[in-house]
Amino acid sequence: MRYPIKYLENNLVFNHDGECFAYYELLPYNYSFLSPDEKIQVHDHFRQLIAQNQDGKIHALQISTASSIRSVQERSKELVTGRLKEVAYERIDDQTEALVSMIGEHQVDYRFFIGFKLLLNEEEFSMKSMGKSVTTSLSSFIRDVNHHLMGDFVSMPHEEIRRFSKMESLLQNKISRRFKVRPLDKNDFGYLIEHLHGQTGIAYDEYDYALPLKKLKRETLIKRYDLIKPTRCLIEENQRYLKIDQEEQTTYVAYFTINSIVGDLEFPSDEIFYYQQQQFDFPIDTSMNVEIVTNKKALSTVRNKKKELKDLDNHAWESDNETGSNVIDALEQVNELEDVLDQSKESMYKLSYVIRVSASNVDELKQRCNEVKDFYDDLNVKLVRPFGDMIGLHSEFIPASKRYMNDYIQYVTSDFLAGLGFGATQMLGETEGIYFGYNLDTGRNVYLNPSLASQGVKGSVTNALASAFLGSLGGGKSFSNNLLVYYAVLFGGQALIVDPKAERGNWKETLPEIAHEINIVNLTSEESNKGLLDPYVIMKKKKDSESLAIDILTFLTGISSRDGDKFPVLRRAIRAVGQQEERGLLLVIHELRSDPNPLAGPIADHIESFTDYDFAHLLFSDGTVKSSISLEKQLNMIQVADLVLPDAETF
Repeated sequence: MRYPIKYLENNLVFNHDGECFAYYELLPYNYSFLSPDEKIQVHDHFRQLIAQNQDGKIHALQISTASSIRSVQERSKELVTGRLKEVAYERIDDQTEALVSMIGEHQVDYRFFIGFKLLLNEEEFSMKSMGKSVTTSLSSFIRDVNHHLMGDFVSMPHEEIRRFSKMESLLQNKISRRFKVRPLDKNDFGYLIEHLHGQTGIAYDEYDYALPLKKLKRETLIKRYDLIKPTRCLIEENQRYLKIDQEEQTTYVAYFTINSIVGDLEFPSDEIFYYQQQQFDFPIDTSMNVEIVTNKKALSTVRNKKKELKDLDNHAWESDNETGSNVIDALEQVNELEDVLDQSKESMYKLSYVIRVSASNVDELKQRCNEVKDFYDDLNVKLVRPFGDMIGLHSEFIPASKRYMNDYIQYVTSDFLAGLGFGATQMLGETEGIYFGYNLDTGRNVYLNPSLASQGVKGSVTNALASAFLGSLGGGKSFSNNLLVYYAVLFGGQALIVDPKAERGNWKETLPEIAHEINIVNLTSEESNKGLLDPYVIMKKKKDSESLAIDILTFLTGISSRDGDKFPVLRRAIRAVGQQEERGLLLVIHELRSDPNPLAGPIADHIESFTDYDFAHLLFSDGTVKSSISLEKQLNMIQVADLVLPDAETF
């Protein structure tokens, strides 16, 4: 079969039928945590994206690509700061080796590509434009003749590229209003084509496709060999699968297409593209080749079909036979479809839906094919693997290719296409950062980057960083939290842990590599700890210590800043102590007692009542306490013994 791609320029693909397609990567959107209303909104956006094309073709691809685990881990090293860099690098390297030994060098990611046929029907008709069209047709004919005679180079006029580029920019503006898209480049096409021809083990981000272009005055030349280079392999066609031989590996590939859809796909609940990412533990690829049928033509087709069904019904009645239930059901569906098309004025779509399954041997391929078939059976979609048509279905995946056969076409509406969940995925975490585990649904690694919090990162769902660890007793909540804190510290963060159960007191012994950055403070009711939490002791700046002292004492005494009598008295005493050489909350009591204001004495008595009450004595020093809690180290733990839970009625 003839290789469909004739010329590549940026994200434009020209085929041998004179068509030009513009391809984009539809950046996946997180579908897992959307409400039903939000899912319907996404459905409407995709339906509008499809329905805005009144003519032409659409080619949608869901492709399983590979991402390098080592590359992600190396990028994570660039995020490390602080005094524990060397320890962090060592831990990341240990992680890398463990991950590679468990799941291999690469991890499967799914990418979504969508191509639209560009139509030049918006140009104004004039003698000048007609002359250009004739000239373009003649030059195209001459180029094809030269290609058949010489066969080495393919040439494309700059004028033709310019015309289609102009249409592509208009199309991109339309698409980007509803979805985040990225125009493809030569590396994307090269990877896609090599992947379809059995190449594996190459990371998507590291792939490079050498496609030199020779720019002349009026046209660009490209070697035909460079275009077909990604297809280098030996393909052996069997009746129901292809054997693809590369230099270092052999891949067996089978193709399914839809035979019939025996029930309705409900939305939201049957988004095929979304759920098949979670269903299979092996990679699969999917192609949707969509040809748009205008409303007028679709109505004509439906009405002709309605006539055929009525003829069958009349023939059964005339021959004294009952009309088959399948004919009656088909008549009802045709009438319903005719009403919808007549009222909505929407187009119909010829859908060729092809699924690609690959494996390293025939037995494994059979097992995977059975799993795929069962999955689609549960969704009321019957698949078929046609005999002798594997090469043809294989070609449908190649960009700018045409539909291989009409035997398995499905006539669908834009609602059906939008309900398939194209572009939907489940995304947890970041693209790099702290490796924290893997997603049970998709199997993909989960990375966290706590330093993104409060940075105003564009596109982030929230600017705040908060986490909740939920689960049953013994389910690993504490371990997960400890692990996250440990790695956050390695990456340069500072952590403060309040440890009422003293469960982390042995971290200096069990984590000797960061022991010098661990600070453990035990707060008990012993006399030696008296005044350890005094704001005048723990705060270095006078202004900060005064501010914290006001907060603490107003909380203990209940004096509000709106109290015009008592608050100025308390504030004056705190400020006076702040100006002294020796500072402490006990000295505030002394300062109040020396104040002639009659309100100062009761306030001093009230504060003094807390000085020997349970843990409150930790707040009161006489100005002689010099040791304080230092939180300069990267991991700080405060252990408070003998704490008990409040009563259930306490708010």
